[in-house]
Amino acid sequence: MPWNAPKPQALNPVFASRRVRTIEAPGQVNTRGQASVAWTARASVVGRILLGHCAVLLAVLGPPFAVSLVEGTHMVAAGLAPGLALSAAGAFLAWRSPPVDDVRHIEAVSALAAMFIIVSLLPVPAFVALGMQPLDAVFESVSGITSTGLTVAQGVMDWPFAGHFLRAWLQWSGGFAIAVAGVALLLGPGPTARQMGEVGIEGRNLLSSTRAQARQLLAVYCVITVVSIAVLSFLLPNAWEGLVVALTAVSTGGFTPRPDSLASYSQLSQIVVILICLSTTMSLFFYVLLRNEGLQKALAKSNAGSVLVSVLSGAVFVTAAKFAVDGWRTDDVLPSTLNFVSGFTTAGFSVQHVDDADVLVALLLMAMLIGGGIGSTSGGIKLDRAATLMRMVGLSLLRLRAPRRAVTHLTERGKAVQADVIILIGAIIALYCATAFVAWTVFLASGMAPLASLFDVVSALSTVGLSTGVTGPDMAGHLKVVLVVAMLAGRLEFLALLALILPATWNKRT
Repeated sequence: MPWNAPKPQALNPVFASRRVRTIEAPGQVNTRGQASVAWTARASVVGRILLGHCAVLLAVLGPPFAVSLVEGTHMVAAGLAPGLALSAAGAFLAWRSPPVDDVRHIEAVSALAAMFIIVSLLPVPAFVALGMQPLDAVFESVSGITSTGLTVAQGVMDWPFAGHFLRAWLQWSGGFAIAVAGVALLLGPGPTARQMGEVGIEGRNLLSSTRAQARQLLAVYCVITVVSIAVLSFLLPNAWEGLVVALTAVSTGGFTPRPDSLASYSQLSQIVVILICLSTTMSLFFYVLLRNEGLQKALAKSNAGSVLVSVLSGAVFVTAAKFAVDGWRTDDVLPSTLNFVSGFTTAGFSVQHVDDADVLVALLLMAMLIGGGIGSTSGGIKLDRAATLMRMVGLSLLRLRAPRRAVTHLTERGKAVQADVIILIGAIIALYCATAFVAWTVFLASGMAPLASLFDVVSALSTVGLSTGVTGPDMAGHLKVVLVVAMLAGRLEFLALLALILPATWNKRT
């Protein structure tokens, strides 16, 4: 080769990164930079996935519709009927169509986000039939399916049982959906998902593996639900309250038939409800492992141990802070501790008003921000990710003391943490902080109190449901919209909702 001959393209990394592209199906990839290897989502495939999951919509809307008919609450049934009819038509079309193969990750995630939005809108007429304004009905429906529990409803004690069951069933359905989808769709199969309990996601493609996993976890979810209903039906004043509170507790949702949440129930009932929330704040894989491999291995291979230790440690801090603020009084230490655990589980039940003391508000905010474990029904950035961040800090300090040639790795349970896990954690936390800042800024610009508005914004983003009183039926309409977006974004862990709305997900470039 002559000395002045130009270098081949492949040897020039800058030039290659701009011009070289992988050979894929025409019109399906972005041609610039690293995006040259990225698929776009095919709208037809996403639509077929949604059709294929219309049976899920039937499962969400069908039981409340049946309860409404049995109770004779025909206005609620009429409000659910159009969504039920559309879901039935979609399920029929899916039955007549061939199954979807070769589903891309971006298509599965986009379908998940679209499904949450669709199922948030279908029950809205039923909430309007219960006397709510349309925007408030959207707020209540989104709060239900995202298992948040923030409410703008008024006069709930006057609602028929069908209205309470509708809210509780939405939360129960949404809680299970994200416990499965958070592993199989948002994280995807492979090392990242296996770290959540050493349970592999197997199957011939993404959808079949998700269904296989769903069957396994649904059994766990149903067993916990049945036990919870049996216990709370005995402890609460009547069986129907036990039913709806159990559904919302298992899903860490937070709706109750009473406007004071758990405050008017007995102390034993309050403790049991919070313990039920705690049982699903750890990965549901823990119970699969418990059955298959025993307690010791289940604790070692899941996040159950770290969740329990964190809750106990936080409860000790709250107790100490409560004594420091109010002196050695014991009458309201337990309520403050239960509120903290409720915030940590992101259930959002309250046994008394949120404490005004800054140190207690700060502890509760931190608990809501972190949330429970990955693979659970809880929200927040997740305890597993917060623990990884702390290990990153420890590794950085270690490397300051280590020789230059020393090889150090970020590890979890003795295994090196994959780079994609770290990237995912960084992306989710960055989006959480950015969304919280924007939402909080809107609240501040609307004249809301700084700390109280921050508390409710974090409550929405972490799908908690606790409120300092900012959230309510009299809140400005645009602030309700902000919280609706925050609840959806937080429940879908930001990336799924962002993927759905970004043009790059759908644009075809040649």
